[in-house]
Amino acid sequence: MGTGSLVLFLLLLLARMVQGEVVHDFDKCSWFFQGGVPPRLAESQNWFRICQRYDNHYQYATLYNSELRIPVYSAYRYPCSIGQSAGYRPKIWFYEPQIDNPASKNDMQPCDVPSSHFQAVESDYQKSNYDRGHLYPFKLNDKTSATSTCTLTNAVPERHGANVRWYHQVESFVQRLAWICRQSKRTMYVVTGADNPTQNKMNNRVSVPGLVWSALCCTSAQDLNNDPCRSSNVVSEEVDIPTYDNDFSFAFMKNMEPEANAEHLMVREVQKILGVGKIFDRCRGTTKDDEAETFKEVEALISKLAISTEDQEDISLPIPAEENPAADGDDLATQQADTPLEPASKEVDEVCESTIVNALAPIGRMISLVTNGVSAFARLITTVINIARILMVAILRVPFGIIHDCAGCLTIMVTHLIVTVATVPQDLLGIVASIISDTVGVIAWSARMIKYLVRVL
Repeated sequence: MGTGSLVLFLLLLLARMVQGEVVHDFDKCSWFFQGGVPPRLAESQNWFRICQRYDNHYQYATLYNSELRIPVYSAYRYPCSIGQSAGYRPKIWFYEPQIDNPASKNDMQPCDVPSSHFQAVESDYQKSNYDRGHLYPFKLNDKTSATSTCTLTNAVPERHGANVRWYHQVESFVQRLAWICRQSKRTMYVVTGADNPTQNKMNNRVSVPGLVWSALCCTSAQDLNNDPCRSSNVVSEEVDIPTYDNDFSFAFMKNMEPEANAEHLMVREVQKILGVGKIFDRCRGTTKDDEAETFKEVEALISKLAISTEDQEDISLPIPAEENPAADGDDLATQQADTPLEPASKEVDEVCESTIVNALAPIGRMISLVTNGVSAFARLITTVINIARILMVAILRVPFGIIHDCAGCLTIMVTHLIVTVATVPQDLLGIVASIISDTVGVIAWSARMIKYLVRVL
């Protein structure tokens, strides 16, 4: 180990002992964890505990892996909008200077350094084809709390298509579940993390995670008299949401391949997959006794939220847009109305292509069913013609006393008639029902596709 590396290593050890943002433990910001207890994970000498400090306030907590140069998790709450200034997305994201230099200021600072031994910097993301994916989402809280989420110690590299799906399938529901939680006079504790590092490294330095997860716990805050989040000013949601007056827990997990969908899980399932101890100190739905019932109830809430999301345009949850990686935050930000959108990335094209394929599939089935229906109808007409011919032969033969010759003919006619009456109408009814069902499916898919295309364009 060279002299320079040795000095940096000694500074790294010293950073753990200084009083400030990079801390030895999370005591300074313990209120971001349910019960004041951080998730129980195995220790690593490469991990930094960060009480994320911005505008002279602690905003949330992050466990950071300096070897992979990405966060292990960020822990945050809702409601918890700290500070008075309006939230904004800085053109240059922040970083944590104390990781590199223990003598630096406590607050996060704009990332104007060209490189860092222990953390990701702006230049890593430039021209990388990766989004800076928030763990603590920008839109959950507002004011300076929202601004503070735009730090690279709270971001992991994500393909844009995966980032879009994470937003629609996880972050939007986390926000609405947090609104439901607050409506019942409770607090939502959230821990969002990244795991399963892939072989890919952004800029040959920053690890790209294989999955991202988020665990929620809605319960009452423990210390109401000494809780900065409880005294924060929170803007009213002003949207219609279901009511649910009970504690609950829930979890999401997504493979970060762009086409993969997010999974709905119980918290204990996430703990088992990650191989960690308890994420929450105590929360309803995190034990064998109550997890199945709690999971079922929250799934029902999510179903209601999904229906309301499709039925109405919700301006409070913006449509994701690709942004300039070198400027404003490029995760899923709200674009200004007068700012032109950048062309969609390859991953978005794949998502759109998948949507179009799924929309055309019912049309193909409907065409096939219509063809089968025409065939069955033609078969019915042919049968009716044959029966008419047999009846004509029988009627013509009766006057000449040849009824006994027609007995076999009548038997064939009656049998054919019974079979036709018993089967063909049923086939036609089934085909008509399938055509109606698929027509409804085509209309629904077309509406969703048009809505998606309008948002993209």
